[in-house]
Amino acid sequence: MGGSQCTAEDSLGGLLDQVAAIAEREENPSLDSVVIAFGPRGALPLMIFVALVIVSPLSGIPLLSSFGGLTIAAIALQLALGRRRLWLPGWLSRRSIPRPRLLAALERLRPTAGFLDRHCRRRLWLLTTPPVSQAVLLVCALAGLMMPFLELLPFSSSFLAMAVTCLGFSLLTRDGLWAALALVPLGGAVWVLTGLLG
Repeated sequence: MGGSQCTAEDSLGGLLDQVAAIAEREENPSLDSVVIAFGPRGALPLMIFVALVIVSPLSGIPLLSSFGGLTIAAIALQLALGRRRLWLPGWLSRRSIPRPRLLAALERLRPTAGFLDRHCRRRLWLLTTPPVSQAVLLVCALAGLMMPFLELLPFSSSFLAMAVTCLGFSLLTRDGLWAALALVPLGGAVWVLTGLLG
């Protein structure tokens, strides 16, 4: 279970700092701006960031959870297929968030990011290596595809987004424990969806 602590490069706090820097430069940062800032190896951090946005109060913005879920699904599927260059359709990459709302959401997310960063260790690494890692990414894609169906219930997609955050964080840091813990919010999302359809 033990292992070395995660590095600053793996931290969610660092990821939020990167996005905050983009927001300081642009009035209405777009997803495309974040893609460019993260670079060609930033697909996984980008997926985690989108999931964190849906966890935040920004998920109350109409259709944001749907767009975010489709973005997560697109990124996760490409990562599972081993694509080296991320592609997103223009109607997704052009989506933007007003700077004040984004900065406020980032501040709200910092306690959650700090908690995850402090409790990161290299453990249960088999859950973060192929072929299991591909299965984890497919679960992320499925969670993203389910989010539009939860749009009718405000903030309910946050369960799925929290699961994607934990799964993505586990792959980023090689801490498989977070992949296992993602079953908790996934179970909550399934319960909500079952109640909605039942």
